[in-house]
Amino acid sequence: MSRRLALILCALLLLALPVYSQDQNADDTEPEEYQEEEFAPFLRNLRRAEIIMLGSFPITLFLSLEVFDIYRYVDNDRDPQYAPWPFRPPNAAPYESYQTAAILVSAVSASLLIAVVDYIIGRAKEKRLEP
Repeated sequence: MSRRLALILCALLLLALPVYSQDQNADDTEPEEYQEEEFAPFLRNLRRAEIIMLGSFPITLFLSLEVFDIYRYVDNDRDPQYAPWPFRPPNAAPYESYQTAAILVSAVSASLLIAVVDYIIGRAKEKRLEP
């Protein structure tokens, strides 16, 4: 066991050592700004959609949870065990695995829909500005 521990420690030591480049005296350490033509418009649109989708996911997850909680509360004849979040008792009924999956799928779908709508609005604005 001590041999394995020694190998793990050696591997961690090698990973922790800083890696130096061949040219240590490089004066150009300032990063350059991206040029306008450096990325294709498709890649810029894809990056914007990714940022919007990931940025909206926490909000859509919260809203999906709340809508599902309210639906579940009403569907179970307003049983206090199924009360929505602010009014949920400590011993509330837990979610089933398929319910959790449905909540996540709906949140991701809503985030994707927001990104697609943003893309469509952006394309419409671009077309309006073209002569």
